[in-house]
Amino acid sequence: MSTHFNGPTCGSTRRDAIKLMSAALVVPAFSSCAGSERKRTAVVVGAGIAGLSAAYDLRKAGFDVTIMEKWDFVGGRMRDAQMGPLHLMPHALGVLEANAEMFALADELGIRNQLEGDKESDAYVVENGHGQYQTALRFIVDEVQRIPGLSSETARRIPLLQPDLDEIRANVNPCLVSTGVQYDDETVAAYYERKLGKDAAREVLDNWIDVVLQAWGWPSAETSRIAILSWLAQQQALTVTPKGGIGVLTRKLGDVMPVRTQTTVRYITPPDASGRHTIHYLNSRLERLTVTPDVVVCATEGKFIPELVQGLSPKQSHFFRSIDFTKAVGVSFIISDDMVPDKPVGGAYIPAHPDPIKRRVSGWSIQPAGVGHPDNPATANISLSRNEAFAWQASGESQPDYCLPFLKSLHPALDESRIRDAVTRGCDDLIYMPLGYIRTMTDVLREQEKERRGLYFAGEYMACPSSEHLAQLAA
Repeated sequence: MSTHFNGPTCGSTRRDAIKLMSAALVVPAFSSCAGSERKRTAVVVGAGIAGLSAAYDLRKAGFDVTIMEKWDFVGGRMRDAQMGPLHLMPHALGVLEANAEMFALADELGIRNQLEGDKESDAYVVENGHGQYQTALRFIVDEVQRIPGLSSETARRIPLLQPDLDEIRANVNPCLVSTGVQYDDETVAAYYERKLGKDAAREVLDNWIDVVLQAWGWPSAETSRIAILSWLAQQQALTVTPKGGIGVLTRKLGDVMPVRTQTTVRYITPPDASGRHTIHYLNSRLERLTVTPDVVVCATEGKFIPELVQGLSPKQSHFFRSIDFTKAVGVSFIISDDMVPDKPVGGAYIPAHPDPIKRRVSGWSIQPAGVGHPDNPATANISLSRNEAFAWQASGESQPDYCLPFLKSLHPALDESRIRDAVTRGCDDLIYMPLGYIRTMTDVLREQEKERRGLYFAGEYMACPSSEHLAQLAA
């Protein structure tokens, strides 16, 4: 999974949202106590990048902040992890250079050089049955025009897309996707067909757009166009792998912020007469405790919110119950060093590949020891296509048993008897963003900004309020 949000300077960043909300989060019933000089309190539920950075800015704004995290580690989906014998990035893989907010935070923490990574291309090579070419999370006209097998008529039409990319880059922040809510009006597939015509759209979708979307599990016939166009429009921004690892920023925030790990929030009750919510939780000793802070920020995964938070509004309840994740399925087989070829081998394929095996596999590779981490052993790796992930789920087989025949078909030299172990790499990957999702999400944001109920939501399933709504909050 790739996590690399944010973009142009339009709108406000989520950190700006926290700064501005901090002055307005206390509801009127509670603000009458201001004369007591009591320091305002905040509890953030979840120690991923959303929760950690929100807590950091709330503390800067004068709050006494506590972070509750149910696991024994911080970082959430932006962390490095040891999975059996492998050191991996289980979720987020990179950071978009246009992520001004994230790099500004790294600057404050003194670790920008560790977050920046090496300045090298993030394009990767795919094969479409006609040849190999590089594709990446952006849409550069002349790169797309050079795709092997692309018809001359389709190549001629590609520049028609540039004005829209320029407009979106100037007006939409890809991390704050609510800034592009006006573009949540058609699917990705419908957009390209409208702009290019049916035949040219099919070629572009098959050979570029669906290749990018496959990495996230988003079907082009269902996904909102702005969910992907806001990223493709960042045409000069690379996606970098941080020098300090994907978890460098969350590790640093975990070091400087008060995180209570192994603390499980059971439920959050509606506001009392003072306007404050009560958090019911278990500490690391499994003692049942409660706390009633001035402000609660839920930065846990959105799919847990309906069971966690009591008293959701109908709009919030509908939104959170509709949240779904895309699925990723892959396996790393631990192999003997002598099974690694002298030259790198592997491949990545488009979802519409003519070969019946390759269209079911997004990519595979044989890697020597030390790749990704000095202690990593040699591996044979395979990731299924997103459509094939559903076929695996219906099969009833384990991931290694299901994936191994594909890998052996693509690399017949693989000796099954020399496989020492297997590490499954499947997960809930990214929030699914079908047509209409961003409109609904924006409605929920506007509702919570307007009501100032002392309970707020942060995470990958939401973007931040627009600058107009934030200005209203600040007032």
